[in-house]
Amino acid sequence: MWVIEDIRRTTAVLLALTGFIVVALGGPVLALAAEHDWLGAMMQALLAEQTNEGSFWGTFAPYVAQLEVVRGHLANNERVAVYVAMNRLMDMLEHHENGIPSEVADRVFVYCYLVTPAKYHDVSRHLDRFIEHQYGESSG
Repeated sequence: MWVIEDIRRTTAVLLALTGFIVVALGGPVLALAAEHDWLGAMMQALLAEQTNEGSFWGTFAPYVAQLEVVRGHLANNERVAVYVAMNRLMDMLEHHENGIPSEVADRVFVYCYLVTPAKYHDVSRHLDRFIEHQYGESSG
């Protein structure tokens, strides 16, 4: 029974995070992006964060470049390559590569979970991170 309660709690938190991100990014257009436009939504979110950071502007170039890699694989209908490239982006965000501020990396990481179809990234890494944040331990 506690598993069902944890799932409900997790769902409630994810819905709350969705609302927060929608407000933080300026409206529902990005959060409700259709599957065919998820990559555009990701790029817009990243560019919005880049604009907000001012002096950290150059730190976003590798992230934008990685999304362009994803775009190329997606255009060629290379599902496995899209999956690998998106998970590389997630690695970059988790490790705050190129000096990206941790708050920004966390926001983009969570947003990725919200808009990216599950077939294109490792959903478990988001759940593991949520569990670690909530309970101070990893599920694995």
